[in-house]
Amino acid sequence: MKPTPSLSLIGLAVSALIAGCASSGGSTPSVANPYSSSGGSALGEVHVNTMRVFGDSYSDPNFTSSVGTINWATQMQARGTVTKSDIYAIGGARASYGEARAFDRQISNWEGRGTGIADGDLTVVYLGHNDMGRNGSPDNNLTNAKKGYSDGVNRLIAAGAASDNRRLFVTQLHDWGRAPGVAPLASKQVIGWNNYIASVANATPNVIAVDMYTVFQRIFTDPAKYGFTNVSTADPSRSAIDALFNDATHFGNRGQDIITRVYQHYLTRGWDWANSVSAGADAAGRINQDIDNSTLVLSMAEQKALKPGFRLVPLGMQTQQPLSFSPRNSKVFQPFANTQKGNASAPSGLALDMNLGSENNASSSRVGVAVFQQDQAKYLSTSALRNSKQFTSDAVSLYWNKPVSGWVLSSQLSHLDLNFSGNAQDEMVQRTLDNNSKGNTWSFENKLRYPMRSGMFSVTPWMSLTSQSHTLDPALTSTLYTTDVMFSSNRVNEWLTGVGVDVQADPIALDGQKQLQFGGSLHHVSSLSRDSVTVSMQESGTPGVVQREIFPLAKVERTQLGLQAALSVAKNLQFTATYGTQLQDVKHTSSLMVKAHVRY
Repeated sequence: MKPTPSLSLIGLAVSALIAGCASSGGSTPSVANPYSSSGGSALGEVHVNTMRVFGDSYSDPNFTSSVGTINWATQMQARGTVTKSDIYAIGGARASYGEARAFDRQISNWEGRGTGIADGDLTVVYLGHNDMGRNGSPDNNLTNAKKGYSDGVNRLIAAGAASDNRRLFVTQLHDWGRAPGVAPLASKQVIGWNNYIASVANATPNVIAVDMYTVFQRIFTDPAKYGFTNVSTADPSRSAIDALFNDATHFGNRGQDIITRVYQHYLTRGWDWANSVSAGADAAGRINQDIDNSTLVLSMAEQKALKPGFRLVPLGMQTQQPLSFSPRNSKVFQPFANTQKGNASAPSGLALDMNLGSENNASSSRVGVAVFQQDQAKYLSTSALRNSKQFTSDAVSLYWNKPVSGWVLSSQLSHLDLNFSGNAQDEMVQRTLDNNSKGNTWSFENKLRYPMRSGMFSVTPWMSLTSQSHTLDPALTSTLYTTDVMFSSNRVNEWLTGVGVDVQADPIALDGQKQLQFGGSLHHVSSLSRDSVTVSMQESGTPGVVQREIFPLAKVERTQLGLQAALSVAKNLQFTATYGTQLQDVKHTSSLMVKAHVRY
């Protein structure tokens, strides 16, 4: 892994000393990255052409899919780091000779396909678990395994896997003896095996030892810091959430995701030191440093620690357009020829929330408040339609969000002030009048979600229960040609229940560094109970005469479908298409929106 020092590197080190470099670890030379499109180290700038993988069940998509987990190599391609995966790994494979699925046979299978290793390709070897087995190998030195491994690596090097614009990753194992179905004896053998892997890497330039051992030791030592509650027993139902092991010997989705992150780190931010320091203690020190300074982030729980205690989030965008129609409270007559239809503004506002408890605690609650405002106006511009209407809503919402054992519970209390304005005019009588009324709505919603993984999809089923109460204040309504009427109504209460599922697919890498991602949602809302609306009307000039009408509200049964696709065609250009409909009335409720997003 560590190349022989050249005169140019020695000169670089001398120059740094003369310049007064005072870094504690010395100067690390920058190493050109053949996988970077721009020379940068950001994840989106690094793309492997073809990744060839030799290994066992940890790298075999057929095995991981059979137990309901997502293979790390599959994730690398789905996330766009790898354009094409060429996987020869087989569950149960060993580095030792003697089996049809062994390392040497996997290489022969690849050679039989006649696909050579080209510039920009990456080769990964991830073996050793089965050479030790569940009870530890009787051959404590793993002599046969080392022989088969060395011969296989040398065949790959001879085929060009470690040429100038390529890399060969040899993977050091996690503490295999910590698996619930493996004897503790294996822990000592893993250390010896990983030392051997380090020596293989240090012997040849462009062969890099990827240190899974150090990474997972951090998780075994402090599980909660990285979002785990169980790292010692198999729990397939929680292995995509907060348990490490899916079965007695294999990680679940969370563990496979961490493997993916480590490989990606070696290709991106860890590139310089991975290609210049020795495998073993030096490399372990660097990867520990990267974990400590959050250059390598191992979990969403850790990412939460990077967020500030307070968050201020803008809601929506103000898009109201200027109109030539006179303000609604103006008494100046305007000819209808000067009016035009108006556009509604999108909801706009702000949300402020804060974390309760430790940022490192994945179960910490967040509480917050949001305010928003929206105008909806309709301006009519013909002599037959002589009215304009405007509806304004101002809302404030208090919310609370709490993760509980893999579930996410949220509660939201909202209050809306509703303002209705109407303007009418008649050019014949030169008369203009306004009508204004107010109301309010209280809403209390409780929602329970369960985020989980299934194959390449993030799936979140949810259910909700909502209570709402609506009031319309009494209002005197005037018209152009009739007597004024006082309207009033009762408070209306209703209970609504909802169930649904949100689905988000992992990004799919396309040719030319393009990415395609799909998502969708399906939910059904049903009313449990709704009060009838009683409207009282009293005409001016007829005191004591009140007319009442009762309007029963129909039961709410609404099923809505939403689909979305996003295509990233370049770093600064993305197209999105969104389709939505209410299934009870697809013909009249379907809508399709296509947008282009340009960053500059």
